[in-house]
Amino acid sequence: MAPTIWVAFLFAFAVVERTQATLSQNISLGSYLYTTREPTSWRSPSGHFAFGFYKEGQGFAVGIWLSDGSPDKTVVWTANNRDPLVFANSTLGLTKDDKLVSTGGSQTKSIVDKLVEPIYSASMLDNGNFVLYSSDSKIIWQTFSYPTDTILAGQSLILHPEQRSGQDLLFSSVSKTNHTIGRFRLTLNRGGLSLTPVWTIDDDSSSYWTSTIYKNEDFFKFNLHDNGQLYVSRENHTVSLNLTDGWPSSKDTLVIYRATLDVDGIFRMYSHSMRKNNNSAAEFKWQSLYDKCSVYGSCGINSYCILGEPINCTCVPGFDYINSNETSAGCEMRWGDRGFGSVEEKRMTPEIVSLPNTLFKPDHYSVVENMVQEDCKEACSTDANCVAALYQYSDTNCYKLKFPLRYGQKSKDRSISRVLFVKLANRDSAREKHTSSISKTSIMILAIGAILTICSGITMAVFGYLISRRGLWVHVKSYEDKLGTTEDIVLRSFSYNELAVATNGFNQALGRGCFDTFITPSMPSVIIDSSTIRQQQHEDHFSNAV
Repeated sequence: MAPTIWVAFLFAFAVVERTQATLSQNISLGSYLYTTREPTSWRSPSGHFAFGFYKEGQGFAVGIWLSDGSPDKTVVWTANNRDPLVFANSTLGLTKDDKLVSTGGSQTKSIVDKLVEPIYSASMLDNGNFVLYSSDSKIIWQTFSYPTDTILAGQSLILHPEQRSGQDLLFSSVSKTNHTIGRFRLTLNRGGLSLTPVWTIDDDSSSYWTSTIYKNEDFFKFNLHDNGQLYVSRENHTVSLNLTDGWPSSKDTLVIYRATLDVDGIFRMYSHSMRKNNNSAAEFKWQSLYDKCSVYGSCGINSYCILGEPINCTCVPGFDYINSNETSAGCEMRWGDRGFGSVEEKRMTPEIVSLPNTLFKPDHYSVVENMVQEDCKEACSTDANCVAALYQYSDTNCYKLKFPLRYGQKSKDRSISRVLFVKLANRDSAREKHTSSISKTSIMILAIGAILTICSGITMAVFGYLISRRGLWVHVKSYEDKLGTTEDIVLRSFSYNELAVATNGFNQALGRGCFDTFITPSMPSVIIDSSTIRQQQHEDHFSNAV
C-alpha cells in the first residue's frame, strides 16, 4: 500500500455563486472521517454526491462520487490523482489548526494547504462541489477549481491570458478502478480544445482530436450547463465553441450531466436521471470520437490498432510485445535491437513485408515523390536506416517513417488506399538459419557418436568371442602342475639338459629379450635369467670334477 502523499493544488480559476451554500450542510472544525468505520463520507443534502474515503483496488482513496445506485461508484473527483492511495487505517479530519488532513500510519499530510484565510467550515454541495469556507462564509477553496477526469454541470474552467501555452483541463484515469493519472489529457488553449497523449509536447502534431474556437481571444471559459450544453465562451459570455446543444429538462426527474475523459482517451458526455433511492444508470449522450483506433497512444510504439471490443493491438512483423500481459504497452524489435544499418545488416538482403491499409503517424525523415508502389518498397529495402515506409496512392509519395513507429491503426476500408512496407530485421532469418545449422551439426555429431559406440561394442564382443575360442583365458594351474593340459598356453620351466640340447650346447641363440630370454620354434616360450644358466653350469662342472 502506497503511503499518503498529498500535493498542493493549482490556483483557483472559478468562483461558485454563494447561493450554492444554501444547498449544503456545514461541516464544522473537528469533524472526522474513517476508512473502516462510520462515518466514511460527508454527503450532500440530497444524497446525490458524497465526499470521503472510497475503495480503490486493494486500498482507499479520497474523492467525490455520484451516488446513482450503481454497484461501482461513479467517481467524479480524486484527491491527488498522481498518488491517490492512502493507508487502510487512515482518518480524514477538518482540524482546528485550519487544515484538511489525512492521517495514516506514521504520516500526516494536508489535502489542502496554502490557503489565503483559515478554514472555518466545509460543505458537500448538491452539484458535486466540495468547498471550504472562511469565517465570513466566503469560499476559499473548492474541488470545482481542480478537476481530475470529469467536469460536472454548473462547473466552469477558465483560461486566463497569461496561460499562453494553454491549460490542461482533464486527465484520464488509468482504469475504472485506478484513478491515478492515465495516458490522455484534454487541453484548452487560445486555438480551441484538443486531446493529446499525456507524454507529448503541446503542438498540433500530437493532437488526435481538435475543436477550433471561432475567434482567437485571450480569455475563455469551458462550461457545462445544467441542461448538458458543453461549450467554450468568451469573456462577455457569448459562445465561441459549442460541442453540445443540451437536452430538454424534465420536471419530474432530476438529470445530472457529467463529461468525462474516459480511460480510452475519448471525451464523453453522460446523463444520470436520479430516481428514487438514487437508482440511475448512466446514459451516453455525446462523444468526441467514434473510432477508438484514432486515439493516439491507444496502442504503443511499433504496434497498430485493430477495431474491436476491446481493440486489438498488434505488433508489426519482426517485433514482439514489450509486455505480453499488457499488449497496449507497445512492441520492441526481436533481439532487442533498436536500429538498422549495422555492418552485419548491410551484408544481408532484407525482406520486406507489406501491410495494406495500415497507417502510422506520417512522421517521416524522408519523402520520395511520384513513384510507384514497387519503387517505394525498393527504396526502403536499399536504405539501411529505413524501418518502414508508407506508400499512399492518393499522392503517389513514399514516406520513410521515423523509428520507433507511433500511432498505428488498420483501416476497415476494403479498398486499398495505402500500403505500409516493413523491413524485417534479417537477424530473424539469420537466427533461424544459425539455429538450423546448429541443429544439423548436433544431429550429425550424435549420429556419428552412436555409430562409433555401436561399432566399438560389436568389435569388442567379436574379439572377446574369438579370444575365448582360442582358450587364452583359462586358469593357470599351480607351478607343480606346469606340465599338464596347460603347457600349451602357460610359461614352462626347462631343465638345464633340455636347454642344452635345444641350443646345441648353448651355441645357437634362438632369441633374446630384456631378461636374456631364449626362444625356440619347437618349444613354448621360456623365460630364464642368465644367472640361472650360469649357476646350473657351475653345478654341473662341480659334479664332473668330483
